[in-house]
Amino acid sequence: MSDLARDELARAEDVLVIPEEWRASLSPRRGGVAPVPEVALQVDAVRRVRERLVDSRAAIDAVLDHESSDPGLAGVAQSFLRGEGDVLGAAAVAVADTLVRERSVDGTGTDWVDYLAAEHGLAFAAEVFAEIDGIGVSLTGSSGDWRQSINREGWSTRRAYWARGDAGRRMRGLLAAAADGEYTAAVEALARYRGGERLQRMVVSFLVPTRQDWVDECCDERSPSDYWMSDEPALLWCALGSAAQVERLGLEARFEYGIGFASVLFTSVEGVGAAVAPALAAAFDEEVRVSIGNEAARCRTLLEALGALPSDQAFRLMAERLGQRHVLSAMVEMSERFPVRALRILAELSGGTSERARLAAGLLKMRAQARPELVEMVGDEVKAAIEAVLADGVQEADAGDVPKALRKGGKVTPPGWARAGALPQVLLKGRERALPAEATRHLIEALTKATPRRRPSAAVQEALDDLDPRSLFEFGWALLGLWRAAVEEERAGWAVSQLGWIGGDEGARRLGALARSWSSQEGIRLPLDGLDVLAGMGSDVALIQLHLVRAKARPKRLKNRAGTLLRKTAEARGLTPEQLADRLVPDFGLDAEGSMTLDYGPRTFTVGFDEGLKPFVTDEAGKLRKALPKPGVKDDQELAPAAYAAFAGLKKDVRSVAPEQIHRMERAMVEQRRWEVGDFRRLFAGHPLLWHIVKRLVWIHQDGGADGGGEGGKSTAFRLAEDRTFADADDEVVTLPETGDVWIAHPLHLGEQLRTWGDLFGDYEILQPFPQLGRPVGAFTEKERAANRLDRVEGIVVKTSAVLRLERDGWARGEAGDGGYRIHMDWITSSDHGIVLDLEPGFPAWNPGDYAEQKLGAVWIGRHGSDLRFGELDEVTASELLYTLSTLSEDAL
Repeated sequence: MSDLARDELARAEDVLVIPEEWRASLSPRRGGVAPVPEVALQVDAVRRVRERLVDSRAAIDAVLDHESSDPGLAGVAQSFLRGEGDVLGAAAVAVADTLVRERSVDGTGTDWVDYLAAEHGLAFAAEVFAEIDGIGVSLTGSSGDWRQSINREGWSTRRAYWARGDAGRRMRGLLAAAADGEYTAAVEALARYRGGERLQRMVVSFLVPTRQDWVDECCDERSPSDYWMSDEPALLWCALGSAAQVERLGLEARFEYGIGFASVLFTSVEGVGAAVAPALAAAFDEEVRVSIGNEAARCRTLLEALGALPSDQAFRLMAERLGQRHVLSAMVEMSERFPVRALRILAELSGGTSERARLAAGLLKMRAQARPELVEMVGDEVKAAIEAVLADGVQEADAGDVPKALRKGGKVTPPGWARAGALPQVLLKGRERALPAEATRHLIEALTKATPRRRPSAAVQEALDDLDPRSLFEFGWALLGLWRAAVEEERAGWAVSQLGWIGGDEGARRLGALARSWSSQEGIRLPLDGLDVLAGMGSDVALIQLHLVRAKARPKRLKNRAGTLLRKTAEARGLTPEQLADRLVPDFGLDAEGSMTLDYGPRTFTVGFDEGLKPFVTDEAGKLRKALPKPGVKDDQELAPAAYAAFAGLKKDVRSVAPEQIHRMERAMVEQRRWEVGDFRRLFAGHPLLWHIVKRLVWIHQDGGADGGGEGGKSTAFRLAEDRTFADADDEVVTLPETGDVWIAHPLHLGEQLRTWGDLFGDYEILQPFPQLGRPVGAFTEKERAANRLDRVEGIVVKTSAVLRLERDGWARGEAGDGGYRIHMDWITSSDHGIVLDLEPGFPAWNPGDYAEQKLGAVWIGRHGSDLRFGELDEVTASELLYTLSTLSEDAL
């Protein structure tokens, strides 16, 4: 590249170029960056207004004669209709005419702009626009019999319907294109309106932004208190012409909510240039923060405006948001617009392992490969960063080594956001060679056919089997990330379904974690689609993730969907959802003794678990360590880091399932679930992880009795000893028969043996994972047994959060009633009895936190007035209900 070409390119990157597609949205600026289009008065528009003033005269007179209309305003309007050229009268007639036709004045009067300019001159038309938004309107009556009136209170609404709409842009366009003499006359006429209302001065500055001294005054008098609730911000942004004015406005001048229209954004960019970048970035952040799923159009427009700004600050503000939705596509376009700046700034951000750094490195690589001659225009540090990115990774495989199905493409073109250069490499098995760029594009093409239930074709599956699973997963997860960053569609479609083909167990874990961390304010289709993918995968890990989502996700739609999918899976396997959950507890690679050996080479450590399934480490002497030591210089340099990483992963994995498994066991005790002996041995006593809970509980075996049905036979309480034998309360060995049922003992089941069991566990210092032997028990009074209503907690005030915690114990929020409020909590017992707890005032279904406190009411069996009685509950269910109410009353405020 010649020095001249290099200099021209460098200068071009500092020039604001208004995209051609913006022209229709811009409010023209006299002397601005964008050429003002030639404007001719529309003859048809003038004719239409003339005809309407004849055809609609009676309706217009009715508005002016209405008893609620301002008499003075009506008078000047009638004078205008008689041919007397009064500015205020023209404004009133224009409003009345628009009101008659549209029943609103929301900027629909573009015909009036041309009519006024043609009939009375440009200066007269401009004066009308300085008055027209000061006229207010009102509608009274009912459908089919509306009564319309006008008054002089329009400025008090802080809205400028005419100036902000198409009519205002048309008026400003005529002024911007006018001859010098006409323009000067119009500016002088508008000067007379500088002493009116603040919004009126904003309208005047919007119409003639060349008077920057007027704009300065508007910046100084702006009122922050209700600024964003009016049309002042939009008018002011369209009038600004300097960086100093933007700085004067300060943080309150952000674009936000309803004022972020394309016309305002593009006009402010054209008027101010790069100085508007921080306001655009702040507005984007605010849109993301308050997003409820419908912010896509505004976000894209904000990024489009930011991406046109020729400054390092604007580029950095964009690049710092890489990884957020919609940003990637805008960043690609900005990089193509400013290629040298892209090389410099992306090089700064490409270091590290974050998602943003990975995306920046991918874009940097794409730019450097597309325009290698531009690398010579950057400094040595940037060159070094570019060389590092280009050199990073594995050498590409020869064409003959590429899996056959990926050697040529089909008929589907991957979408533009799925750029292979922005994705991590996919390695062949052995991890010594990577897929070439063309084969990677063919892989993406193949993945576009993925759905939650469809399996890959035989040819594609054969190709996937020839690829490295770990790099394949990272590729697939990054692909979903690109979709989230670039696409505004609600459904993820193949972008998430492809993880069912290539994500493996880690993909299932990531999808589950994504759904569990999802907030109610975000669009919910992506995690819902992700749950369908988990169900389609069908692996134990995928089903475990569905189970965790059902237990822990916040949005109710996710919990319900996960539950539905689990129920369908269980039915397909001939199981209940609880039986399926029993079979989905992972063993995390633990050995038969429920432990893990961590091999450092010259030394080893053993992993154990406490009563909360929290892992701990002992050394070779059996001494408890506070933490697993980091690998040292004397340790094996391959074994030790791998063992250290394995323990870190184990802690993370167990932490995700331990609370749920402990809680599930407690609920099994409360609900008196039973297992066949074979299932108990296999799923609990013999499970490498769960046996750490099992051995800290008392269990009961009941033989089949005379009829073999598990009822009425001999019952034996036992525990699981450290050597995995069974022992009774006297610590004698128990031989467990192969028939009958096993369940977790409730204190009420143990009778006189309860104290003996308590002493035994105390002697052995066995800590229990949840209250069992020391669990409070209770019973109804005779009066309560004969009633259908309990008043034990009635009148107690607790936090709403305490009520919602009942959901962990199997309670559910009652159905929403009038106004969408839930005024009770429901519990369906294991015996299928319905228990209802009344609440006052209740809480809205959409946001329970709207009410911080609840006054507890009566507790009912069945509904109010039910024929059921509390005496129908078995003793364990009755005790647990009273235990729950007692715990709730302890939270009284």
